Amino acid sequence: MKGITKILLVLIVCILIAAAFFQVYRTNVGSNSTGYVTKQVDAYPLPHQTKIAVITGMHPRELHATDVVPKAALAYALQNNVEIDNYQVTVTDEPRDFNVGRANGQALVAGFVNPDIIRSNYSMVIICHDHESGYGSGYYFATPTHDSKSVALGNKVASLLPNFNYYSGSSSASYEATSISQVDLPLTNAGIPVFVYEIPENDDNNTAYSMTYDLLNASFKALSS
Repeated sequence: MKGITKILLVLIVCILIAAAFFQVYRTNVGSNSTGYVTKQVDAYPLPHQTKIAVITGMHPRELHATDVVPKAALAYALQNNVEIDNYQVTVTDEPRDFNVGRANGQALVAGFVNPDIIRSNYSMVIICHDHESGYGSGYYFATPTHDSKSVALGNKVASLLPNFNYYSGSSSASYEATSISQVDLPLTNAGIPVFVYEIPENDDNNTAYSMTYDLLNASFKALSS
């Protein structure tokens, strides 16, 4: 028992030391009359081969994407050699109005987030949403721009996530959602793979957290392979 106790104490000390070096810091990316954007960097102070950008809050009525995803991103970065940067969008002008809130969030991302991402050498971008029943099935991610980098990464990640659906999009499809042409396309045109991640809006927070963690884990593994 004494030997086991010593081992446990050593493990606890190692965990505490590692946590002490973990860095979480937040910067202001931009703001205007419709809202503002902050960037929270979750990472150990090491060179990271993998950097993932996560965009949350773009559609302000989507609460899982706004509140749960950042917690899962922080937890995953704490346990792995990866940098996860959470671009948190806060819409202050009509955030509860479905159309106006969405439009304002998308404009904030297009104006402030995309330029910062494009100059920051990210391995991939995950744009997070909630979806209502009937808009896709269960937990899923999509590559609506259907560019080769996003689709190749999507196929790798899908093979690791049997509990997710993956929609690869179509190169011949027109972009029905304004967010695709306004937000996704400029990123993929810059050569950055982009996933659109959808969480069922009526699911519980614990499941949303767990599934988000699984998506981050599979994405990190696919990027590292």
